[in-house]
Amino acid sequence: MDTDDALASLQRASQLCCLCYWRRDSATGQQKRSRWLLLYGCVVLLLSVGYLLYGLLDASRNVEASGVGSETTHIGHTVDSIQLVGIRVAHATALLEELWQWQAQSQFVAQLRQIDLDFVSLLQLDVNYGQLRRQMGRRALYMLSGYVVSQGFILFTKIMSLDIKFMVYWLSYLLPLLVCGMRYFQIYTFILIVQQRLELLLSMLDSLQLYEALPEKPYICNTINEKLDMKTQAAACMQRLLAARKLYQSLWMLVALLNRCYGLSMLVNLGNDFLSITSNCYWIFLNFRQFAASPYDFMQIVGSALWTAPHLSNVLILALLCERVSYFTTRLALSLHHIRTDLQNDAHNALITQFSLQLLHQRLHFSAAGFFDVNCTLLYTIVGATTTYLIILIQFHMSESSLNSDSPGG
Repeated sequence: MDTDDALASLQRASQLCCLCYWRRDSATGQQKRSRWLLLYGCVVLLLSVGYLLYGLLDASRNVEASGVGSETTHIGHTVDSIQLVGIRVAHATALLEELWQWQAQSQFVAQLRQIDLDFVSLLQLDVNYGQLRRQMGRRALYMLSGYVVSQGFILFTKIMSLDIKFMVYWLSYLLPLLVCGMRYFQIYTFILIVQQRLELLLSMLDSLQLYEALPEKPYICNTINEKLDMKTQAAACMQRLLAARKLYQSLWMLVALLNRCYGLSMLVNLGNDFLSITSNCYWIFLNFRQFAASPYDFMQIVGSALWTAPHLSNVLILALLCERVSYFTTRLALSLHHIRTDLQNDAHNALITQFSLQLLHQRLHFSAAGFFDVNCTLLYTIVGATTTYLIILIQFHMSESSLNSDSPGG
């Protein structure tokens, strides 16, 4: 089994969503761009952009998403429209990026294959592709279950209220939502691929010892043999440490390619998630404001919370995964300085110093198209921004309510 076999199911699902234009040639076993998939993707992209522009120009398409009967405000309609435009923009951006970054994706696959070959040839370590497939399957099951539960409950609550307008809104929102979820799943999988190889590199460094003190022996001949064995082992460890430096350099370049391939999607999807979280928090506020302790009102609140759940979970998982992989640079540095070395050996000291400087200047980081790094600090930023804009929306809502109550027909 190789990487292509482990990712075969992800590739087929991505092809269906127009997020992969590569197929495996049955004769050569190599990945090639498919003209039919490319044509399919271009048609879907044109339809997506056309529908997006039509929705922007046609004001009558601004329907309510989580309306609370006849008391839905104009601000609520505007918030729903912005949320719908956001998910469509994220959908179109993912399709466009897949067409645009095909060369970077080809380089990513070639770099990944070379890294796996280097692990085998230089370190005699095999990558566990079965483990990758199992992790990917479990993550896919969890994500799909979350989407089905959240969207199914929302649809059930609206069917009870016979809200036809919401059905149209929900259908136009659901397809881009699923495609963006698939884009997130692609990013998760490739980050896990990088993490798996970093774990192999870390476990190898933990087992290295460049120098070991010789125990006292009563026989000189045994001591000489011990010294020769120790020199041989130290030389082998030096070669493995040099190979580790090379592999870390390759993994650092692989992360840079990953940022290039999916950085724009991360930027737009995170922005869309922020819009969705903010707008649904606003609808939760409106539902609480008009809460009448009825089962329907309670289901409206739960529905708005579940609508936020996929977006919030995507942000959390992406930030935590990126933070964990980025921290491997620190873990590798700590493991490097725990290696026992001969302080009198200039070659040992020079190699440790060079590797330390490499880890210092080539830190792993995941970037959203260069605008900001994706890590746990992003969560604080989103929470703060959501709170700020939610307060602004509530203030606008209060002002609109005051104007309506002061008007002659209020």
